[in-house]
Amino acid sequence: MCTNFQRICSARDELQQKACCLQACADVDVPAAYHALLKAAEQLFGLEQQLMEDYAFPVRQAHLEQHARVLRALHCAHASVLSGATESARHIGGHLLPDWLHLHHDTIDAAFVLWAEYCDHGLIDPHDPKLNDIPMAH
Repeated sequence: MCTNFQRICSARDELQQKACCLQACADVDVPAAYHALLKAAEQLFGLEQQLMEDYAFPVRQAHLEQHARVLRALHCAHASVLSGATESARHIGGHLLPDWLHLHHDTIDAAFVLWAEYCDHGLIDPHDPKLNDIPMAH
């Protein structure tokens, strides 16, 4: 698990770095910086999805839906960014995304890390069919 979570931490750090680059770059470089940020978000969310599936995280659907909503917003803004909306790109990618990422990390990502630790220590068997009978709130 440690290696996989280290990859996620590295991907999250890279996404934060891309957000900082987006804030600092020249206007002419905003479309490329925004595109790099978008690709970094997709990479991070893909890594998280694979790990959640590996651990059979019971509320992964709600987690993945959050990722999908963020990616949708980023993709929807991408066309405007390519048309020159540099301030929108900086606001969405440089402020809103990092703020959301921090909240997401401290809440639903933290719950997933706890689930994975319980699995790794044998406290939960994620493939136990009895877990399917337990209602999971999300």
